[in-house]
Amino acid sequence: MMDLGHFNKFQRSPSSTKTAKILIVDDDLEVARSIKGVLSLNGLNVSSVSGGYAAIEELHNNQYELVLLDLNMPDMDGEEVLDHINNNSIDTNVIVVSGESEIKKAIHVLKNGAKDFIRKPYSADELLFSITNVLEKIHLERENQEILEQLAESEALHRFIVHNSPDLLYMLDREGHFVFINKNTIKLLGYSRKEIIGKHYKDVIFAKDLDRANLFFSDKHLPNDTKSQELRLRCKNNGSLLHVEVRAINIEKKISGGYKLGRNYNRNQSFIGTYGVARDITERKKAEEIIRFQHNHDLLTGLPNRTLLNERLVALIAHSNENSEKFALLFIDINRFKLINDTYGQSIGDELLKTLAETLRRCTREEDTLARLGSDEFILLLSNINSADDAIAAAKNIVAATALPFNQQGHDIHITLSIGIAIYPDHGESREVLTKNADIAVCSAKTKTRKRHCLYSTNLKNKNSQTVFVENMIRDSIKNERFVVFYQPQIDLSSGKIHAAEALVRIMSPNETLILPGKFIDIAEETSLINDIGEIVLKKVCQDIRDWNKKGLQIQVSINVSALQLAMGSFADYVLEELHTYEVNPKEIEIELTENILVQNINKTIANIVKLTDAGIKIAIDDFGTGYSSLSYLNHLPLNTLKLDQSFMQTITAENMNDTIIPAIINVSKGLQLDFIAEGVETRAQHEYLLQQGSCIAQGFYYSRPIEKKQLIDFISKYGVRECS
Repeated sequence: MMDLGHFNKFQRSPSSTKTAKILIVDDDLEVARSIKGVLSLNGLNVSSVSGGYAAIEELHNNQYELVLLDLNMPDMDGEEVLDHINNNSIDTNVIVVSGESEIKKAIHVLKNGAKDFIRKPYSADELLFSITNVLEKIHLERENQEILEQLAESEALHRFIVHNSPDLLYMLDREGHFVFINKNTIKLLGYSRKEIIGKHYKDVIFAKDLDRANLFFSDKHLPNDTKSQELRLRCKNNGSLLHVEVRAINIEKKISGGYKLGRNYNRNQSFIGTYGVARDITERKKAEEIIRFQHNHDLLTGLPNRTLLNERLVALIAHSNENSEKFALLFIDINRFKLINDTYGQSIGDELLKTLAETLRRCTREEDTLARLGSDEFILLLSNINSADDAIAAAKNIVAATALPFNQQGHDIHITLSIGIAIYPDHGESREVLTKNADIAVCSAKTKTRKRHCLYSTNLKNKNSQTVFVENMIRDSIKNERFVVFYQPQIDLSSGKIHAAEALVRIMSPNETLILPGKFIDIAEETSLINDIGEIVLKKVCQDIRDWNKKGLQIQVSINVSALQLAMGSFADYVLEELHTYEVNPKEIEIELTENILVQNINKTIANIVKLTDAGIKIAIDDFGTGYSSLSYLNHLPLNTLKLDQSFMQTITAENMNDTIIPAIINVSKGLQLDFIAEGVETRAQHEYLLQQGSCIAQGFYYSRPIEKKQLIDFISKYGVRECS
């Protein structure tokens, strides 16, 4: 029996022991009930079974931290239960409680896995003390196991992080030999661990970077704030280079034991080596190289661009000045390249530029510089020449190399080049002057010589300065809204009334004088500023028509359109959108085109014409007789008006009233049911001549000069507007 004495010690036991589940196995129900009562009073979770078989079944069904096992039971004794627990790896702990007094029996069960042996009779304190010790031991073992598992996991994680780091981790000894590398170092460099360990860092550094590497790993030369160094490492397999950013920290042994890290350059006996990280920056260096290349090169041809050319030109001037050498600057321009682009499309134009760039490369020496300035301009620097004859010979060689047609996507395209030549120091000693004089020479080659090249001389005139002046004037006029629209009436001779008015653009200069189109239209087309001017004219005409309509006046207005505008695929849509915005009826607008426009970009031109005429806009052929004068397109295109070039009217005088060309053209227009307009009528004789020809429309100074919007209203009030059918 059990003595129910004091159990104060258990009251102070850890709380973890009180949460444990305990199973009492005893065939004496009275004893089992007594033990259960004592343990329950102390807050333990206790269950009991009677007999060995019942114990085995309970242990299979439920988890118990501790079993109080009686040895002597009739159905199955405690030793058999203990054997079953061991053989079936049941996770529990056993305290044997028995009346056996033989020491051998106690030793046997303890060897067989029992945690303690308590001999009956025993006191409550003795039992509780044993239970407390066993449960605390279980708790400590579990904590220890968890710590061991955490340490193992931490070590495995540490090894995993080190070896799978995207960086190259390494450690060097005092002399700079590798004593540790991670797996990524092996992977990226291609060496085995045996090939690296024991080798000096110099064995993997690119030869040109050795000095910087030695400075970095030295203790004498680097300042204390040096944090990293970019180096190139030699890979084993393909001989390629790996760009890395290296960081390193010294490892020193502390006097008190252990180690410390620090970039201490006063190395002494405590220094044991260097720990470092090398980050792969190969992709970053490639990206930097691409950015650097794009900044300094033309992306289409791969040639140096203006930025790199200027750098090399400045360097070549300095070198040539120091060594008293001459060099030549060749300005190469593709003649009528815009026409090639317009005819064949930009894709073929780009391919042609790339092919030409390759051809020009083959005409240069390794020490020369070939650069692309713009869409159709190249510059070639010929270094260390003896005289201008060397440059002229190079220019002739280039012209000869480009004489044969270039085959691009099945098209044989003939090109011609104009080359301007300037010699240093004869034609300039600065970058700006040399380039300007070569440009003057190339302009002369285009216009004044039969040769494809021209050597600069002071006798050449710079036409570009005037071009630049006019271009700046146009841009300034656009910015400051100096463009104005005048209108010249077109008179229906059969009725004497106004048929329509032609919109004519001018620039109102700051000093209030008018600048006529002949001064700026050609340059506007060369610079594509004609598109901006066209938009301004269309908006102003639409605004004026809207104002007239509000006053009850309706008059058709003719607007001149350039080839550049009509070549835009969206031109017709743009025009119709503007008319809609200003609430203008398309029938109040006539678009005037020259004959030459019709044969340029013919597909886009016809598409735009068809869309415009479908909307109700009329189409007029301007300056008829000065272009291709093909009658076939007159019959096939949706045209409304034929405007005779004013040069024909200039032949009509009071003494010469028998011209036969004009009547023939009038008959053609009547046969095609087109309105006929004669431009440039300036005299009474010309007016009377047209009256003799029958029904036609006339325009010129004889009737009215181009006038402002307000004056046109007065003109309409005086002569009236012919009603259109």
